[in-house]
Amino acid sequence: MRSPNKIYVTLSLALVLFLLGFVVYWALRIDQLSQQLQDQLDVVVELEADHSLEDRRKLLAYLGETRFHNPLTAPQYESKEAALSQLDRDFTEDLKGLGVDNPLLDVVTFNVMPAYLSEDSLRMVAEEVQLRGGVQGVFYQTGVIAEVAGNAQRITYGLIGLMSLFLIITTILIHNTVRLSLAANRMIIRMQELVGASWGFIARPYLLRGLFQGLAAGLLAVAGLGALLLAAHRYLPELNVLNEPLILVWIGAGMVGLSVLVSFLSYYVGVRRYLRLPIDRL
Repeated sequence: MRSPNKIYVTLSLALVLFLLGFVVYWALRIDQLSQQLQDQLDVVVELEADHSLEDRRKLLAYLGETRFHNPLTAPQYESKEAALSQLDRDFTEDLKGLGVDNPLLDVVTFNVMPAYLSEDSLRMVAEEVQLRGGVQGVFYQTGVIAEVAGNAQRITYGLIGLMSLFLIITTILIHNTVRLSLAANRMIIRMQELVGASWGFIARPYLLRGLFQGLAAGLLAVAGLGALLLAAHRYLPELNVLNEPLILVWIGAGMVGLSVLVSFLSYYVGVRRYLRLPIDRL
């Protein structure tokens, strides 16, 4: 068997396993990302410019005890002065130059329970909070979580389709590789049959080659996925891609194990099929 065939098979199988590992990791990370978005979705309550300290205190107490408030977080108050200090310095200096007072309002932010993250529930929460004293308006982001989940689902389907295509190509390459190898050694195989060699004895070198190619492809795929995650950790540290190393270890082990299994079974089926043919048909 020619060396290029071995390389093509190994690289193709490694690419399939790389895509599979990435799809699994992507699916796990999307669930975590959706949960993080749910935990970080703030409802913003703008207070009236002339609200009293008592109105603010009652509002904070009410939000901390209401049924829709997430008990894992506490309502937060932010003054308009603190909000202005976080804006661009040039913008604040322009306001001062124009003699414009602080246009911002004091706000209170809070998180809601996951059960209240639907559009109808958030609208009900906003209407209820709007009735409190000293509240000027209630605002929240809509459709963010659903949009992220929808886009992630479409990307996942695309990756699965691409992985299926490469899996078909890899299977064809493996079968062609087995056929070429058997055809190149047909005279040796014929001599082995004439001296009474068993099917297992003839097939053993090819099956071992399948095991080693599967192992090499699996390790190559793990190395590629590891390099991608390390690059993401370096340039996008906010994604926390390495925060659960045990899951990454299991994904890597699964990639190597599946690679060896797929390669071995492909060689087994190919060898069994072609050794049953008459020697002149190889």
